[in-house]
Amino acid sequence: MIFYTMVPNELIFPTLDEEYKKQSVVEVNGVQLLVQETTNSQFEIVRILSSDPNHFLDSQICPGQKVTMSISTNQGNYGIMN
Repeated sequence: MIFYTMVPNELIFPTLDEEYKKQSVVEVNGVQLLVQETTNSQFEIVRILSSDPNHFLDSQICPGQKVTMSISTNQGNYGIMN
C-alpha cells in the first residue's frame, strides 16, 4: 500500500506512550538534555534543549551519545557520569 500525504509521519503513526515514559530531562554542565533510557543505567542523548549554538558544538553532549546515570550520595541528586 502506498500512502501519499503532506502530513508528517509522526501525526499519522504516533509514537507509543511507553517510548515517552523512557525519556527524561537532565542537566549536564548547565545544559539541559532530553535523554532516553536504553538499559538500566545507560541513557542516550535525544535532544539538546538549549538555544546557545556553542552547546551544539560540544562533542560530549551531542545527540546519539551514550551516558551513564548515577546517584550522587553526598547531595542525593542524580548526575551524569561519562
